[in-house]
Amino acid sequence: MKELRAAIEAALREQHFDLVQPQVLEMFLERHRVRYTGGLDLETSIAAERDLGVEAIVITSIESYQASPPRLSLTQRLVSAGDKPAILWIAGASRAGDESPGFFDLGIVSDAGQLGAQMLHDLARSLAAFRDGRGPRAMACPGAGRYGPRNAFHSPKLDSPSIRGVAVLPFLNETHQRGAGESLALEIVRQLEASGRFRVVEPGLVRDELLRYRIVMENGVSLDTARVISELVRTDLVLAGYVRDYEDGAIPKVDFTVLLLDSANGEILWQSTSYNRGNDGVYFFDAGAAGTAAALSCRMAREVADAMSHGP
Repeated sequence: MKELRAAIEAALREQHFDLVQPQVLEMFLERHRVRYTGGLDLETSIAAERDLGVEAIVITSIESYQASPPRLSLTQRLVSAGDKPAILWIAGASRAGDESPGFFDLGIVSDAGQLGAQMLHDLARSLAAFRDGRGPRAMACPGAGRYGPRNAFHSPKLDSPSIRGVAVLPFLNETHQRGAGESLALEIVRQLEASGRFRVVEPGLVRDELLRYRIVMENGVSLDTARVISELVRTDLVLAGYVRDYEDGAIPKVDFTVLLLDSANGEILWQSTSYNRGNDGVYFFDAGAAGTAAALSCRMAREVADAMSHGP
């Protein structure tokens, strides 16, 4: 992963971001015993502002990687440092090297390094556009009605025009794919932020509180758990879910359920089930097909977030 981090840094420097030197960052992580870098907890956030003098931290989450044939899915987010860490910007990318062959297979990318560099370059440009006031704070996936929930319950109480705060818990993973629950939850985070109707608590804060209070959700979220989490991170809405299928391959498949609770009164505000294949609704030369499970879940999560925001 050192090569990937170097590629991330190169892409960000190309867009004129001032970065902490790698050796300084390594010393910081070692001194503060930071082992998990997929999210930002409060203690690390405060220390980063104090010791490194940074205003924000770029967090990259690798959801899937395959060298040959190349396949890469990742999410990046910018989180403010200090005593109130919050998501400032979030975007993602997912691509298989052979998903867009084009004429004479000229669009095929056979080198994993080249594929990763292209994706990281695009993400760095998106972050720079946000920094310069030219781009959105969250990148939504392409919308397509064929990826909408198969069934859904939408409470009228979600129709309030005010922006709602929500804590997203890791989804219960019922698949054989390691990390599928975290990947799906992070995709939901991105699409909720992109909807403009929700402000999502930084997932690292949620994870830290779950660990600190030894909260285990072996059978999914309960109302008591939702109330505890909402009190700890100071938000009324808690979103949880289940992933039953998250499969890459020639035709990716994803199956998940989303549940949104109002912990203040115990009401269910949203519940939906989604399941799709990457080639659903595709009939000619795979045009518009989702080439990875991450790309498929991105489109499905977009439809869920849109329906939560505006009604199914």
